[in-house]
Amino acid sequence: MSTNTETVRKILAEFPNLQNEKKTLEGNHEMTFREAIRSLYPTLRDMKKRGFTTRELAEKLKESGVAIKTTILFKYLNEMETEQIIKSASAKRRNGIRQSKEAALRHDIPVNTNDTTTTNEAE
Repeated sequence: MSTNTETVRKILAEFPNLQNEKKTLEGNHEMTFREAIRSLYPTLRDMKKRGFTTRELAEKLKESGVAIKTTILFKYLNEMETEQIIKSASAKRRNGIRQSKEAALRHDIPVNTNDTTTTNEAE
């Protein structure tokens, strides 16, 4: 099976402009519980910091029309917290690599871009 260059060019022109409706809160469409909790995560995380338990959050959500089990809410909140930790660690790692490169350039030291533990031997 194959395709042609015209088809690929058409896709390249159209795909970057496509929006996934489920990834936005625009309009009124069905969402999975996971999608709803992902959208609500910053608010729910802040409520947990203010002392709400996961059970209390599940009860509040049920009162508002999202009847999610406490165990499922707990699972989704933990997944999203883990994602946040990974994103934060990745950002710190990228920032550390960038700072290492900048420091090395100031001192004319070659930098191995594959090594995150680059040290400045001139110090």
